[in-house]
Amino acid sequence: MLARSVVTSLLALCACQIVKPPPPEPRLEAVKGAIPLAPIPSHPVDASELAPSDLRGDARPREGVVSFPIEPGKLRAGRAYRLRFTAATKAPATVAVVFREPKRNESFRTYRVPVSGEQEKPYTVDLTAPAFTERAEVRVEAKGGLVSLGQASLQERAPLPRTEPVTSWAGSYVPAGYALVFNDEFSGTTLDRSKWFTRYIYSSETLDRLNDENQRYADNDNHKVAGGVLYLTAKRNKLSRPSGVNYESGMIRSDFTLRYGFLEARVKMPGGLGVWPAFWLNSDVSESGKLSHPPEIDIFEFVNNGKDDRIHEIHSAATKDPQNETRFFYEHPKFKRSIQNYRAPFNFNEGFHTIGAEWTPSELSVFVDGLKIYTRSFRWVYKDGDVAGPAHVLLNLAIGGQWAGRYGIDDSAFPQSLAVDWVRVYQRPAASN
Repeated sequence: MLARSVVTSLLALCACQIVKPPPPEPRLEAVKGAIPLAPIPSHPVDASELAPSDLRGDARPREGVVSFPIEPGKLRAGRAYRLRFTAATKAPATVAVVFREPKRNESFRTYRVPVSGEQEKPYTVDLTAPAFTERAEVRVEAKGGLVSLGQASLQERAPLPRTEPVTSWAGSYVPAGYALVFNDEFSGTTLDRSKWFTRYIYSSETLDRLNDENQRYADNDNHKVAGGVLYLTAKRNKLSRPSGVNYESGMIRSDFTLRYGFLEARVKMPGGLGVWPAFWLNSDVSESGKLSHPPEIDIFEFVNNGKDDRIHEIHSAATKDPQNETRFFYEHPKFKRSIQNYRAPFNFNEGFHTIGAEWTPSELSVFVDGLKIYTRSFRWVYKDGDVAGPAHVLLNLAIGGQWAGRYGIDDSAFPQSLAVDWVRVYQRPAASN
């Protein structure tokens, strides 16, 4: 009888252990109601005239490329400015406010407006000054003929808005305590060029390809906006090229920069063999004028090579800390640290999903539809350990290369797109841009 009682007790104990529910998965709650907007910075607007004196006092016709340096110290990082002028030209021209970094004197921000028509008419360029402002200029490009400028004026203006109305918060997952500081709902009919550039920051903002990818980024209907969605569209070139770079595609780089916060994008992936879309952060020019890589945060990279990496997986990673070993504080069972890969119970090309990241001075956490994938240590620093310049936001659709194109590229799938429903960035009230 005693033995039978012991067996019964053991069976009961085993049964309890079997039915014990697993611990709940860390998950963000879906947004209910609306996230508050971060307050727009309030400060007195300085009405001083900042336009270069040569530009203000000389209205003669100009030809070629002519630059008018803005006196160092006149522009302040984070302040908004407006350039006004009148112009007339027989051939298309452009006028721009350009910011350069000091080491190579390459531009890293260009705010331009096209000029056309023989009748003089007014133009404006609005901008928010970046972190480094000491090498700024007004540049006139009149390569096809003469352009006449008059009434030039550059003055500080009220802060430019960085947010726009959100019609629906469905699919948004944001931790408590954050306020919206930047977003694009893609509610118009064209890409908002006041928010986004379409090339990388390097090589005077002309770099259109990284790594060993088989595409170049272009502006040939590669940024389509329709029905509240941005489509970064990749197309196969008609003729093959000896280099193998046989595709053109779309990418966006934000004018807005930040250090730390919560970011999320609602996206639908393309599904063809050889695609490589990504949502990531790269270091911009610092307050001292330094442009350097790393650091970098890859919120997601979606690679479909058909075998090693497939349509139900995403990669998520960040560059290594030069002074500290990376530590993981949480890993979802479907996240494999060795290859920084998350396997979802669905295919990412079959519907929209929200992929977000919480970025603090010491940690990085990534979420898929609110589900936490991992939390790890991370510092936004250069190789020497110094805090890096603020980050800009990127979304792009790369094609091919040794990773995505390892087993070929399906040309029959083109054109195909990374569909972006919206991009939203949040910060806590005490965070700094």
